[in-house]
Amino acid sequence: MNTKELSPICRQVRRDIITMTANAGSGHPGGSLSAVELMTSVFFNHMRVDPKNPHDPNRDRFVLSKGHAAPCYYAVLAAKGFISRDEYANFRQLHSILQGHPDAKKVPGVDASTGSLGQGVS
Repeated sequence: MNTKELSPICRQVRRDIITMTANAGSGHPGGSLSAVELMTSVFFNHMRVDPKNPHDPNRDRFVLSKGHAAPCYYAVLAAKGFISRDEYANFRQLHSILQGHPDAKKVPGVDASTGSLGQGVS
């Protein structure tokens, strides 16, 4: 996809980040907003992933080292069809799949649970 095609997806991802963090009353919107173009381009232009088969052994893997940018990750995963945007209402709620940091055991499309800064490369 070219820049013109990615632009509306990025715009929706930004809206989704603001919606999630505002509704939760917490989160890290700045870290998420700073990653929108990069993550959208990676997932839509480079990653070999299939939302219908999120555990395909031949898929590409993605590690979000700055796990606090989870709202961006979730919004991109929703744009790709891994999760429903309806899940946003539960962001950072007890027992929700969408916590403040990505959880590989709960969120389809998440390959590594990350949290602390730099954890993804340690």
